Amino acid sequence: MTRKHGDHPAKQGEHPAHDELEKQPTPKNIPNAPTSVMFFDPAMPVVPVAPAGYLQGNRLRLSIVVMVYKMPEQAKKTLYSLSAAYQRGVSEEDYEVIVVENPSSNMLGRVDAEKWGNNFRYIAYPETKPTPVNAMNFGATQALGSMVAVMIDGARMVSPGIVNYIIAAERLHPNAIVAVPGYHLGDKVQQEAMLEGYDEAYEQTLLDKICWPEDGYRLFEISCLSGTSHSGWLKPLGESNVLAMPRHIWDKLGGYDPGFTETGGGQCNLDLHKRAVELEETVLVTLIGEGSFHQFHGGITTGTKGKERLDIMQSHFNQYAELRGGPYRPPLKRAILFGAMPDCAAKFARHSASTIMKNRKEIPRDWP
Repeated sequence: MTRKHGDHPAKQGEHPAHDELEKQPTPKNIPNAPTSVMFFDPAMPVVPVAPAGYLQGNRLRLSIVVMVYKMPEQAKKTLYSLSAAYQRGVSEEDYEVIVVENPSSNMLGRVDAEKWGNNFRYIAYPETKPTPVNAMNFGATQALGSMVAVMIDGARMVSPGIVNYIIAAERLHPNAIVAVPGYHLGDKVQQEAMLEGYDEAYEQTLLDKICWPEDGYRLFEISCLSGTSHSGWLKPLGESNVLAMPRHIWDKLGGYDPGFTETGGGQCNLDLHKRAVELEETVLVTLIGEGSFHQFHGGITTGTKGKERLDIMQSHFNQYAELRGGPYRPPLKRAILFGAMPDCAAKFARHSASTIMKNRKEIPRDWP
């Protein structure tokens, strides 16, 4: 019926049945209503964002320099994880991997370093000191890519999207510093886990459990955050074990500081991370859905115990303080969080958020 001029609509309370209906929540079983979905397609947990050959020209996009010392079996897994057979959305023409090895009693060698693709190159560097700094810097001089990424620890296998996302990050800013958070295989950091019997054999059972390398993102299922990433992605990272930057930024920094002469380079990797991020012109990009995963191999900081480990760490700390005038402090520049989140990494997203919220009350009021 058409309402005439002067009529008034019914007021609340005039139609009790109608009023009660309005108070009821919307039914969840309306025919043909949209339904929600709880999970993304497990066959494609991370979508590549930089299709192979997406930029004009034949210029190599990325060079990854990997240091190897006395860890051939772990290095083989690392190098396979860097190959085009494992990395998603890229081809061998997009990037190169330069493997640098210092002499030891347990060598990887050229054959096992270069068998992962035509984009792998091997350099045997004749180092006499216990530091990888000189070898890494030399390897970077051989790089042909417009971006240089350094992995000073060859025992770190990686997730399948790091190459793609580093290349994509080059488009975000001409001075993008790309950092990949670090993890340890196992449910606690390996310097603690080894005291409870964690070793290479147990680590292999973890890898077998997730059927690695069928889906490299499942490494998140069997890992924990490393010490320098322990607070998560929303707080400043102490370092990155896959750190990428434009060639001109690498040249400006001079690479790793050769003053770091301690075993394993001491805190040279933390130092490079800090110097790169703190340059005024750089923009920090953190890949939240990617990671580098440390394999147990009896390394300097993860394979020693008790007083021996404390003495080594103290020497590392002392050398940094001597070179920089005080103890190390992570850079405070806020990061652009970049990437896609695989479901199995969600626990680290929760940890990152809960850590920052837990500590929020401790932040000074004048903090930026």
